[in-house]
Amino acid sequence: AFLTEAVNQLAEKYLERRQKELGRRVPRADYADELQRVRHYITDRNVYGVDLNPVAVELAEISLWLNCIGKDGHVPWFGFQLQAGDSLVGARRQVYGVEDILHGKKRDELWFNSAPERVTPGPAPKRPIGTVYHFLLPDPGMANYKDKFVQSLESDKIRAIRQWRKDFCKPFSEKDIKTLESLSDAIDQLWALHGEQLATDRKATQDTVRVWGAGPTGSERRTSNRWKEQIRGQGVFGTESRVTSPFRRLKLIMDYWCTLWFWPLDKADSLPSRDEFLNEAWFILKGEIRPIEIGPEETRRLFGEEYASHASEMTSRIEKEAGLLDVDSLIANFPRLELVEESTNAYRYHHWELLFADVFYGIDKTSYLHGGFDLVLGNPPWIRIKQREKDVLGDFDPRLLIRKHSAQRVRTLRSEIMSSKSKSRTQLLEHIVSCEAIQGFLGSTQNYASLKGLETNLYKCFLPQGWMLLSKIGVVGYLHPEGVYDDTNGGSLRSQIYPRLRAHFQFQNERRLFLEVDHHTRFSINIYDSRIIAPTFCHIANLFEPDTVEKCFLHDGSGPVPSLKNSAGVWGTEGHRKRILRINRSELILFSQLSDSEATIPDEAKLPALHSSDLVTVLTKLSRQPKKLRDLQNEFYCTTMFHETGAQYSGTIRRSTKFPRNLHDLILSGPHFSISNPLYKTPREHCRLSSDFDPIDLLSVPENYIPRTNYLPVRDGGGGGMMTEFR
Repeated sequence: AFLTEAVNQLAEKYLERRQKELGRRVPRADYADELQRVRHYITDRNVYGVDLNPVAVELAEISLWLNCIGKDGHVPWFGFQLQAGDSLVGARRQVYGVEDILHGKKRDELWFNSAPERVTPGPAPKRPIGTVYHFLLPDPGMANYKDKFVQSLESDKIRAIRQWRKDFCKPFSEKDIKTLESLSDAIDQLWALHGEQLATDRKATQDTVRVWGAGPTGSERRTSNRWKEQIRGQGVFGTESRVTSPFRRLKLIMDYWCTLWFWPLDKADSLPSRDEFLNEAWFILKGEIRPIEIGPEETRRLFGEEYASHASEMTSRIEKEAGLLDVDSLIANFPRLELVEESTNAYRYHHWELLFADVFYGIDKTSYLHGGFDLVLGNPPWIRIKQREKDVLGDFDPRLLIRKHSAQRVRTLRSEIMSSKSKSRTQLLEHIVSCEAIQGFLGSTQNYASLKGLETNLYKCFLPQGWMLLSKIGVVGYLHPEGVYDDTNGGSLRSQIYPRLRAHFQFQNERRLFLEVDHHTRFSINIYDSRIIAPTFCHIANLFEPDTVEKCFLHDGSGPVPSLKNSAGVWGTEGHRKRILRINRSELILFSQLSDSEATIPDEAKLPALHSSDLVTVLTKLSRQPKKLRDLQNEFYCTTMFHETGAQYSGTIRRSTKFPRNLHDLILSGPHFSISNPLYKTPREHCRLSSDFDPIDLLSVPENYIPRTNYLPVRDGGGGGMMTEFR
């Protein structure tokens, strides 16, 4: 949907601007056909996409075809553009200095405590001298499974992995560093060859597409999609070839590195020692294994007849510069690589700069000048990475999902399954290990340094990933939750957001733009670009419909600012010029003075949801007050009281929605009380959501009224009660 809408808007904008540039108009009778041609051209040449689900990729192809197909019936081919893979899990073209990995360093000074340096995109780049690629190096987060129950059940395997990780992550000797530098040299050579091969094959498989006011003249070039698939399979991707292309060599070593993070618990005894890993990396990157039955004069058969005929010069260069490596023979010699392929198929590791190498690293100064994508769009998943055991356990006991059993019941069933030797135990164990592996990868400083100390939520990971994908003039448009702007621990991430942020439009889901999301949820449209400058961006808060944004920019600034709700009690969608706040460093200084600690720097300030620019004046006056709440120091404290899930696990409270017998049994939840009112709302008989509470009419309830409660205290053996006292 994002790609289709982007194509349609860009096509219309192209014709609008091109007509203005040329000083002539498209004939009205031809406009629809010419617009469709432009859509076709943009779809065929400029649309790229990645999705974890291969079926989603196929559906995207069909949707894009239906959107751009013209009278001639020609459809684009996306063989090098749409890929199935995990956008967040993969290796990058980034390096560490050898001084960071050398023996003699203290542990807190070693490479994995900092982010690697990126090899600057551009035509045929090489890494800086004295560096090695990060995906040749270990990390303490690899196969780091911390679940206490798993540790108790698989103590021997956990102990073996812990010892392996300790040995694997030691600093490197001078000899090892020479090996790593040699392997990194081979990676540079393979990457340059791969970028050229990909650019050449992409150009060969592109058909001629004419658009109004531009494009080639003469006859149009057309090739069959079947031929294109053969070039793709026998060339770069090598899926129909016995020869390991430069791409496959690079992808295999990157997949190997990723697999070390996700290593199966039951294969703990197969983990490679450091020497074994470096030895296998050498064969992957530099080795040559020629099939016995193929002589030197028959090498073209290894590539495939179609590709050898199409790209004879490239096949000769691959044989001369990279050597010939038979994939089947390589795996036969190193069975551990079969496990790597199994893990890759399961997790679908995706290496952005490798899959789209010619976009990031053009082979000359005239191709792909910008070193990345010009436009990145998306609605990243709003998902916290946590074990969803209830969904897995529901396969074995559907009552958990149908009747929505308590957390305590889930925990009990988990213990029963994990203590058994059944297939259910294996599946649940794999689920827990997989979740922990993903948490380890996404929480690693080496992979996502800007998210250190934050709760892992997938949309947060997409922020630095999107910035990395941008060209020098690129723009990112993301729709994501508001958490990054008010997270107490999010200051470091905000300091990277604000210099890139150009517009922030904050919404509330009260009009159910997203039906599956709670109506209280706040989210925002965020526009970032590749420039890192002093913070300066537009900010509009309390939006309920997208068109309100345009209304604000078109408004003349006269009259009062509309409130959140209109006179009829309906959420307001009117715009006003004063709802647009221009946030610069001075505003961030103000925000940090009001809501953050004294040590907070302006670039890390939380962003308040201000309804009007007039409120900035009010906040300025408040900031001048000499005494603030934080000045009270130890004169007050906060407590979470009962933790809803934790207290059930510990057996302190249990879920039961009913009227309590007395105040000793009353446990208050958030919706129960409001400002100066502990009798604000009461749960309904069937209460599952925060909206399942009804207001209490204080004028009609009896003097001794007690509201319903969702939880009751668990009695001890003495039958004593429990009361929570509020001061």
